[in-house]
Amino acid sequence: MGRAGPNKHSHVLAIEQINSGKAVTAKKINEILAYCNIKITEQELKYLIDTPSFTLTNLYKKSITATVVGPPWNGGGPQPKEILKDKLGLPNSKQRIPGIYIFTHLSTGRKYVGSSSQLAFRLNGYINLSHRESGLLIPLLKKGLQNFSLQVFPFYDNYIKGSEIVLEQYYLLDPSFTLNTIRVANNPSGSNSKSLYMYNRDMTILYFFSTQQIDFIRKLNIHHTTFTKHLENGTYYLGKYLFSREAVLTAKVKDMSDLDLALMLEKDRVKYNINKPISSSSKPVILADVNNLENTVVLPSLGKCVEYLQNKGLSASQVTLVKHINLGKAYNGYLCKFQ
Repeated sequence: MGRAGPNKHSHVLAIEQINSGKAVTAKKINEILAYCNIKITEQELKYLIDTPSFTLTNLYKKSITATVVGPPWNGGGPQPKEILKDKLGLPNSKQRIPGIYIFTHLSTGRKYVGSSSQLAFRLNGYINLSHRESGLLIPLLKKGLQNFSLQVFPFYDNYIKGSEIVLEQYYLLDPSFTLNTIRVANNPSGSNSKSLYMYNRDMTILYFFSTQQIDFIRKLNIHHTTFTKHLENGTYYLGKYLFSREAVLTAKVKDMSDLDLALMLEKDRVKYNINKPISSSSKPVILADVNNLENTVVLPSLGKCVEYLQNKGLSASQVTLVKHINLGKAYNGYLCKFQ
């Protein structure tokens, strides 16, 4: 799910398209939306882009004016619910008009695009500020609806299956829509999912993306506790990788399969763990032969001490060694102590 072809996820294709600066084509949208089996022609895409829209301004809960794209509409006028009812029907009516909507922050120009199969219901929630607070848009709306304009593209007669998803995806590939945190329409992992990214240390290379933490655990073999710790603390996994919820559009996407990435991480773990103490007790250990004190070695960790003894054909474990160290007793002819 969320893939296009054997190696690339939809999110990777979307970010590559945004970074390319090239015009968005129907072919590219089809590749990104392959996970939901949506296909569209260039003619159909142009038809959707030309969908007539209307714009709401002065977005107060009790006072909104409206304009239709074209000559500006001047004057006061109906209240927001009256406008939406007139153009889209009531939120809970049997009449369901699909389409997309674009919120624009008036002072900064930042934009958000969304889609719905029932615009009246979705937009009523925004106007009433009743949607659950999440993402970047809703917290800003709650600070002041009047700071935004709202452009609505309802599909009346030009609707084909998936039209709202296609047109939303078209706008998601515009870098000015910086209030969107997910760049693939109809979020394939569910509306409550949150974007998760794995970058290099300076966030110039994007290695992996998902809207589910479980993908990092199952596909890349990263322990969930380890993943959560590094994500929350902003620390570097294996000293090389950074987990983040931030989408860095300038990051170069590393083109490699999940399997190749998992194998690369496994090699990095081996290198990292050779140089990293396994635990607080894994500090240098002095191992002395009780029958020949000149036969004394210093080993980098308790684990290496166990390995040293086992290579001599002796049974050994970290638990047993720690017990003998604490008692100051020799073990199998060797006296072991922390340096």
